[in-house]
Amino acid sequence: MSAFEAVTLVVSVLAIALAATSYFRTQRVLRDLGRGGQAWFDHEEDQEIADRPSEDERDDPIPRRPLRGRPE
Repeated sequence: MSAFEAVTLVVSVLAIALAATSYFRTQRVLRDLGRGGQAWFDHEEDQEIADRPSEDERDDPIPRRPLRGRPE
């Protein structure tokens, strides 16, 4: 058995063992999908009403920046 075959076999066995753990079960992954993170997947209904951002609040205007390559 060559070294390439041995490494391939070891990596394959480890991958199968890792996939068999409960952390990688499809049902758990699908249940937790979208329930983590701090940006896109935060759910507004998970926050207290007082802590939710106001929908009527206006953002500050974007500050103007000079164009690059053009002296003022």
